[in-house]
Amino acid sequence: MKRIGLIGFGTVGSGVYERLNQSKEEIHQVLGEKVEVAAILVKDRQKKRTVHVDALVTTNWEQFLEAGPYDLVFEAIGGIEPALTYTKYWLEKGIPVITANKKLVAEKGEYLEKAAQVNSTYYGYEAAVAGGIPIINALKGTLATTAISRVSGILNGTTNYMLTEMIEKNRSFADVLIEAQQLGYAEADPTDDLEGYDAWYKIRILSRLCFGYWPQAEDFSKKGVSAMMDWHVEVGERIGFKIKLIAEAWLGDKNVAGRVSPAFLTQTEPLTSVRGVTNGISLEGNSINQLLFIGPGAGKEATANSMVEDLIFHERTKNFKKAEGRNASYGNETFTHSFVFLTHEQRDQALQWVKDHQISVLDTFSHHEGEGWIIEHTEESPFESYPIYGDVSTRKRPQTAYSAQFGTF
Repeated sequence: MKRIGLIGFGTVGSGVYERLNQSKEEIHQVLGEKVEVAAILVKDRQKKRTVHVDALVTTNWEQFLEAGPYDLVFEAIGGIEPALTYTKYWLEKGIPVITANKKLVAEKGEYLEKAAQVNSTYYGYEAAVAGGIPIINALKGTLATTAISRVSGILNGTTNYMLTEMIEKNRSFADVLIEAQQLGYAEADPTDDLEGYDAWYKIRILSRLCFGYWPQAEDFSKKGVSAMMDWHVEVGERIGFKIKLIAEAWLGDKNVAGRVSPAFLTQTEPLTSVRGVTNGISLEGNSINQLLFIGPGAGKEATANSMVEDLIFHERTKNFKKAEGRNASYGNETFTHSFVFLTHEQRDQALQWVKDHQISVLDTFSHHEGEGWIIEHTEESPFESYPIYGDVSTRKRPQTAYSAQFGTF
């Protein structure tokens, strides 16, 4: 009998409990032994819960310890503390820990993986990235020796839902944010989603698996969607571009670098079709060309499924040792153009800026709130700027009052 300790019993924790009970027979057949949740550590013992629980439920850490010993612990509380203290305790005891805590993994994953290695156990975090998409263990397992040059993706379901609604139904940013909160896609405080933190944590975790070591946080820039205007989306849509919050990373000459930023995708880009709360991840490399993973990025069932499958994966591959500094190929930024937006009052300033910096302007588009310019990519822009992924020559010319006010410079 494999005895399980569960820390946290909110949406994810209760989902793990349900999944373990629903799959008892299948888990027994695969692992050769049964599993049972022996105890659950919660913050509020009086909180009303919809799931009937046979295990001990307690708010007391000492009582949770006494209910052991455990063969494995699931951590489902989120944040850095007390999750870090709890995780460190069990790993140092040689007890494996499985988590869905993206912030903890991104910020403290290197330290916790070393603790697991020193104590001959494992730290599993499949569910910390892209919910139900089995990307982490694909990189650990079937792609363990495959050279990756670039990883990119739509890693935040909340913002992708909002942008999809804005594009397809011509709705405002404020309107779809309220709906996303009502539907449970966005928190009451949506900062992590809107400012790009959620995707920023996830792309750093993916980088560790793609390139073999933990990247430095300062090597990953972050820009969310809060500064984006409704008319930016409208102009892009009129010429056939879809705006997405894209996270990407590549192995440069000296280190792993990456970014999170809103970006315009052409119709030929695979991630363009990823709609709603769905996530998508693209892996690129010489041996694989491009692999695309698409699936649910969050949700109780999808996340719980990933955590339980993480248990199965690690129990079946305990003797597998992944080499540090995997064979990775060098990559770089894959876009050559940017979409710059400016108000009518900024037009003279923009004209002087492109002249001073000898920046080529490919096309311009007028809107009653401002102008959009497609320019050769430059690292710095004094105006609101978005990368463009794909062949910009595929854009269409709008046949409405929004046609270009003037042509190519």
